Amino acid sequence: MFTRLLAIVTLAAAANAYWTFGGTALITQTRLDSIVNPDTVRLVAPHVVGRVLIPWAMQIGTHVHAIVGASGFSNHYDPDELMKSNCTTIPVQPDLSNYWSPQLYHHDKDTGEFSAMPTGFNIYYLPRPGPKNETIKAFPKGLRMLAGDTTRRTFNASSHADQAITYVCLTDTDSPQTNSMPTQQCVGGLRAQVFFPSCWDGVNLDSADHKSHLAYPIQNFDSGDCPDTHPVHLISLFYEMVVNVGQSDFHGVGTWVLANGDTTGFGLHADFQNGWDIDLLQNAIDQCSGASGNVHDCAPLEAVFDQAAADACVFQGDLVGEDIGLTSPIAALPGCNPVFGSGDSTSSCSSQPNPGLVSAQIPLPAGWTEVGCIAEGTNGRALPALTMSSPNLTRSACASFCASHGFSLAGAEFSDECYCDDALKNGATGDLLQWDSCANRCAGN
Repeated sequence: MFTRLLAIVTLAAAANAYWTFGGTALITQTRLDSIVNPDTVRLVAPHVVGRVLIPWAMQIGTHVHAIVGASGFSNHYDPDELMKSNCTTIPVQPDLSNYWSPQLYHHDKDTGEFSAMPTGFNIYYLPRPGPKNETIKAFPKGLRMLAGDTTRRTFNASSHADQAITYVCLTDTDSPQTNSMPTQQCVGGLRAQVFFPSCWDGVNLDSADHKSHLAYPIQNFDSGDCPDTHPVHLISLFYEMVVNVGQSDFHGVGTWVLANGDTTGFGLHADFQNGWDIDLLQNAIDQCSGASGNVHDCAPLEAVFDQAAADACVFQGDLVGEDIGLTSPIAALPGCNPVFGSGDSTSSCSSQPNPGLVSAQIPLPAGWTEVGCIAEGTNGRALPALTMSSPNLTRSACASFCASHGFSLAGAEFSDECYCDDALKNGATGDLLQWDSCANRCAGN
């Protein structure tokens, strides 16, 4: 139902879109932030060997983010490194950018516990040249930016930055767009929306507040001419974070809490770090003025569209080693963020040390190597000697199971099934398929 919801939202809004990456899946959810809380380095200059960079301290973000895009996301942004990502959840694979916003939680009225709610993104690229019909440019290499303010709890109606944060409650009849969290149940889901500034100073790829190098247009937050201080007009970027809030009960204001503890919705914000093939993005801007939301109407993007790769893409980096409420409720928001309006200035978990990082991919047992993706034959299973299924299956668990029974080959299939043997049988061969042919996520990871 949630996938269908995202598709409906995309189609409903497509008439005003340049192109849309609709129903985009998350690459990960974790308390890392490569823009606001990046890993820092210390510059050392020895007398003889020259300058070297030495790690200074590991930074962990203050709250959990729902993150879309490149599999190479980490707590450090280097555009060249990001461009080496294996894949992205964006169907246009040369867009190796990352897009993220704070995770939205359900706050149980009786237990006080928090559960992360299912989330996906619609991402819009919009040409808004303004009355002067200014030339629209692609994001420059290395650009990163932030829209919104995690600490804001009020609304300034004259501020373009405040106007750029909005919500839509999806019911039988969509509610009007609001600037704060809806105060009613949204049976069809909640759309949390962020519009980024589109005017660049032409010099700085970042700034101390991650905002000042960019500005909103003069006339409106979502359209208009660029000010003289920020003369380069970039393609406009707009996120819809769509959350399936209807699966849980609603008990009024405070039912839904952003990962930063905000119940008002004013503290919604979003981040972007550029990983585009810049020439491709500029070609799309220049050639696809007639594309009304559909990526397939834009020839440069259609040529590199690969939904199978996007669906199969998995995160390859490190995560913060903590429970963030994805599979069962947790007692406190990760990062010990008190709920706004609760009167709590501290959290019961505030004395606990920050967790370290753990690999998102559980390593295979010693002596085992991943071969790749293969197709079974038509006469039966490729590895029929022994099988088991588990709701917690991982590649490592499958290999360990087969090894414990003396088998040398293990294969995982359909997310939760494991098969063992010493040779491929029933017409299966060792001929490898494209990696994205094995698109099912492991049930246990």
